[in-house]
Amino acid sequence: MDGHRILLVEDSPGIHIMVQSAIEDIGALTCVTTVAGAEQELSHGLYTLLILDIDLPDGDGFDFCKKIRSRDRFQNLPIIFFTGKADIDQLVMGFSLGADDYIVKPIEPKEFKARVESKLKRHLQSVPLTTFRKSDFVIDLAAHRISVAFGNTETELKLTPIEFKLLVHFLRNEGVVISRDELLMAIWGDSVHVSAHTIDTHIYSLRKKIAFTGHHLKAVTKKGYCFSIKSGPLSGV
Repeated sequence: MDGHRILLVEDSPGIHIMVQSAIEDIGALTCVTTVAGAEQELSHGLYTLLILDIDLPDGDGFDFCKKIRSRDRFQNLPIIFFTGKADIDQLVMGFSLGADDYIVKPIEPKEFKARVESKLKRHLQSVPLTTFRKSDFVIDLAAHRISVAFGNTETELKLTPIEFKLLVHFLRNEGVVISRDELLMAIWGDSVHVSAHTIDTHIYSLRKKIAFTGHHLKAVTKKGYCFSIKSGPLSGV
């Protein structure tokens, strides 16, 4: 289940360390201490799980949960409350606001990890896959958006609809030489007449837009094109 991006909103450094240790083999953990920090992360990052304390320096976790659940983008984001509030009314409140779990501190790291894994597994089984990640690329099929992730930041690529389809096809066929005829069928279908020059023009434009990522979209003489995942430091095409 590795490869997940998990956001922890918690102002205790000790809890940061415990959570990091417990879930380090599940995915990448980002820790913020405030509601404002969480807002900033969720505005430009793609996360697969939110772990949320209730008492935060600049706001209330319940209010924040209610706020993001009202946004279409976060309707299916798994949310776990992780708090010292053991009162039954608080627990009921958490679930009524759309939380997927309510974990009371303290908890053994192994149990915490098991509950996180359970929520992620259930989420993947119940929600259609509209997003995926390949190397540094984060693809959102529903929004027709591709971003490039560097650390905890993402830069959205400004792609045309054809460039989006081309890049998704190349990402799904990394390392495979794809002929122009195959691209024609995959992107335009057999009902549209498109010349080889038109295909090359779209490829040329796409290559320029991904050059800064260090990935390579190469022409293979008399065969077509091949997309390869970068190796080593970032470099131009």
